[in-house]
Amino acid sequence: MDWLWPIYQEHVYRVLCVSVDDDVEQNVLQQRFLQSLGNSTATLYVMEPVGDTIRFRGLGQWLLPDVPGLLSDPNGFIADNFGGGKYKVNFHDGLTFVGTHNFRTYGEESWRDMEEKEFE
Repeated sequence: MDWLWPIYQEHVYRVLCVSVDDDVEQNVLQQRFLQSLGNSTATLYVMEPVGDTIRFRGLGQWLLPDVPGLLSDPNGFIADNFGGGKYKVNFHDGLTFVGTHNFRTYGEESWRDMEEKEFE
């Protein structure tokens, strides 16, 4: 889960109404970080090559507590469930966009046989 802190760090400080330069107790940061994770969703897109451009094709959206595999081993989770490709995961704490992270996995592109999902 350590890979998520750099994505959430600015968001956590903003929610606490403090600057990244401010001296904040670690337990306060950790508590707010875990609270944000508990309220967050992850939305997975594959970067599908189309001609000379890329199309973001929706594959799934989950509450983070419901996908421990994504938290503990994101590359393994994506490869096991969707196969090889270039992926983008967007994170939201409630309705607030937190950040995004890109992944590259290898293997058969099993996502090509999956139905595209639309997200609001």
